[in-house]
Amino acid sequence: MLPSQSISLWREPVELRRVGHDRRRLRKSVTGFTLIELLTVLAILGALVAIAAPNLQGFLLRSQRQQAVSEFSTAIALARSEAVKRGVPVSLAAVHGGAEAFAAGWRIFLDPARTGVFSGSPSDLIAEREAFNTTEVRIGRRGGSPLLSTDGKLVIHFDSIGRATTFSGASGATGFTVSVWRGGDEKLKQALCIGWAGRVRTVEDKADNEAGGCV
Repeated sequence: MLPSQSISLWREPVELRRVGHDRRRLRKSVTGFTLIELLTVLAILGALVAIAAPNLQGFLLRSQRQQAVSEFSTAIALARSEAVKRGVPVSLAAVHGGAEAFAAGWRIFLDPARTGVFSGSPSDLIAEREAFNTTEVRIGRRGGSPLLSTDGKLVIHFDSIGRATTFSGASGATGFTVSVWRGGDEKLKQALCIGWAGRVRTVEDKADNEAGGCV
């Protein structure tokens, strides 16, 4: 037998023992979590969720309110700008009747007859918005007597130069409250105030004074 062959036969068992040792060490190093460790992690996660839940709910409420405020104020500004651009009275009217009907959708349309009622003609329609996909958003009139169309729906009316007026031409300065409700309780609200010049601004009514929040 050649010397090189004897060395090879001698080394082979040593190599096999080393592989077996490495496999046993690998089995020992691969371990899972103990039950106590899992319970500890779950307890920590539960505590974090309990702390974060109120903040998350507040964020969602503010997000809902901000979306409604943004969309409604944009609709008001569009109605005014279209009245000025076209030189024709324009109305922003609720699609349905009710004190908080704007949350159920609205239409912006040319209203030369000053009735607050959409004629049904596509050429008169400027824009429309369907109802919000939640009943938690409400948009209601702030104090005083609201301007109603001849068929009894809430209306914001602009004359041909963009002033907020009644159908007779008197000042139609007004205000609306955008609020978010949860579980039958009002959680967040913000006022949208429309001056006689037709411009809209948001107001935080900290005194919760429905009648005077836009003064």
